[in-house]
Amino acid sequence: MGVPAAPPSPSAPEPGGSRKLKLVSTTVVAAGVIALVLALAVQVMPQAGGSTTHGKPTVPAPSVEPVAAAVASVTHSVIYELLGEDGVRGITYVADGAAIVQERTASTPWTKLLRRGGSADETEFYSVTAQNVGGGTLRCRITVDGQVISDESASGDHAMVTCAK
Repeated sequence: MGVPAAPPSPSAPEPGGSRKLKLVSTTVVAAGVIALVLALAVQVMPQAGGSTTHGKPTVPAPSVEPVAAAVASVTHSVIYELLGEDGVRGITYVADGAAIVQERTASTPWTKLLRRGGSADETEFYSVTAQNVGGGTLRCRITVDGQVISDESASGDHAMVTCAK
């Protein structure tokens, strides 16, 4: 019978044992780091990205409030005139807000003074039309802010005259 072998001492390393210990501790540390990263990602994602759709964070669209552009308004002094010998009929002219106004008959000289307002960046349209009641010459004129912008005439029985700009 021989002498039994002594059990290995607790302080003596097992062959290849230190490598196993390092491998186990590296795996535990890596698993802990991954768990920490996942825990942080779950807490941060709803705050940074808002809600989630299909597991992906959605970013809310920025809110943009429409702002009305400042538009300067102007008021023009408009004078429509009809000059003739026998009067006029079928007077049609453009009034404020592009409204069309008609008058059946009038004696001449006929004058209509208007104040027309609008925005400064829009083109205004001015027009007056009438028919001569008898013969002779019928004349129309449009004056805007003191400047004549249209001056026309027509002659003859029931002649039509139109001024526009």
